[in-house]
Amino acid sequence: MVSRLELEARRGGVEECTAADQEQEDELERGDRDGDVGGGPPGADKGFGRAQRVVHVRSFRLRSPHSFQAPHYPCPVRVLRHPAGTFVAIRVAYLVGTALSLLWVLPSTSVVLAHGAYDPVTEYLFGAFAQWDSDWYLDIADDGYREESAAFFPLYPGLVRALGPVLGSHLVAGVLLSLAAAGVGAWALYAIARHAAGEEVARDSVLVLALYPTAFVFTSAYSEGLFLALATTSFLAGLRGRPWLAGLLAGLAVATRLAGLALVPALVVLFWPRARAQTAQLAPVVLLPLMGLASVALVFDRALGDSLAFSHAQRFWDRAASPLGPLGGIYEGVRETVRNIDGLGSLPGRVRAPGVPYSVTDTLELAQAQLALFNLVDLLALALAIALTVVAYRRLGLSFALFSATALVIATSAPGAAIPLQSMVRFVMVDFPVLIAGATLLAGRPALRTGTLVTLGAVGAVAGAAFARKHWVA
Repeated sequence: MVSRLELEARRGGVEECTAADQEQEDELERGDRDGDVGGGPPGADKGFGRAQRVVHVRSFRLRSPHSFQAPHYPCPVRVLRHPAGTFVAIRVAYLVGTALSLLWVLPSTSVVLAHGAYDPVTEYLFGAFAQWDSDWYLDIADDGYREESAAFFPLYPGLVRALGPVLGSHLVAGVLLSLAAAGVGAWALYAIARHAAGEEVARDSVLVLALYPTAFVFTSAYSEGLFLALATTSFLAGLRGRPWLAGLLAGLAVATRLAGLALVPALVVLFWPRARAQTAQLAPVVLLPLMGLASVALVFDRALGDSLAFSHAQRFWDRAASPLGPLGGIYEGVRETVRNIDGLGSLPGRVRAPGVPYSVTDTLELAQAQLALFNLVDLLALALAIALTVVAYRRLGLSFALFSATALVIATSAPGAAIPLQSMVRFVMVDFPVLIAGATLLAGRPALRTGTLVTLGAVGAVAGAAFARKHWVA
């Protein structure tokens, strides 16, 4: 009797199955009801590690205390053959569409583009989303660090600086690096989700990532794409039992963004020794990420004479570490939202027709409403991320939840002044366990799935168009 894994491998993802395959499926289903789950010793996989999970074609079970029962899918199961290609195609379509929308309104003084591509047309293409933090990353790649720019970790701008002469443009290098790395991240996300929750959840995880409202930064000179690639491949190496590779990639993730430290507790859980002889495998997953942070300190010490410049630079961005840690950030976020909520409620009555001037009072009230809106959106994003972290713990396992929870702790421990949880929507986007947990909630709910993906895509299009016109989004 073949196992389900063997049956799935035999099909290779083909969308049509033979009568023999269907007969074997029925036999396996009968075996499920009789208590035979088709492979693996009893009690295998008390969490993610070297042990294999038993993945079924039509239904699957995770042999762990945190079991997620996927919906029952009749043969055949549609397989996303090229998750990276699907992701890249979606993001390129958004990029081209946004660039065309900018060209549509030419000439326009409201369009501010980064310069440095090959000609005006390519500046519209590669510069469409090169706004806000992109300016800082490109400035670092061009001229090195200043005190203010030390808030941005060095691996991404260092790679842009290295690739710039090869491609003839730092701007082009930054965009292509982000897109290629995000494609790798989408592939690894798919592999992780398929391992943890099955084919349908893996496919939807990639779609949620590709359609996420702030995914435009994957076609911009931002570090999110590189961080996603390193974080997901490190976690995937952990699932496959490769501690040195997992630790090395985690160290590179830390050199990209401080949130890379969230990989340490997750990897410790994955490699927690079951015997004293296995204790040594914890060393690379703990020490290599710390070495990544030490390398960041060394870079800033050589560039600015201050090994903690990345921390000291937060004052230029109106951020400061809270003595209460993440509780302080959450408290400040709630307080600022409540303080400005009246302005948000009065917003509809203060909007004027085009061409009608605003009074000073109206301008101030609109600014207050805008702050309230930013704070409210970021607070809702944090609340959703916390809820999905709980879902990740229950359905995916402790290692997933630890990564997500630690990443949220890092993101909330240094609140801003006017917008304490600033950019939380964008931070959540690379918290990959949250994406997978969200995709599990869509499984078996076609109406919810369609509504969610359509809404994400529509909001993403509007957010991208606004961002390309130098409006702050996240």
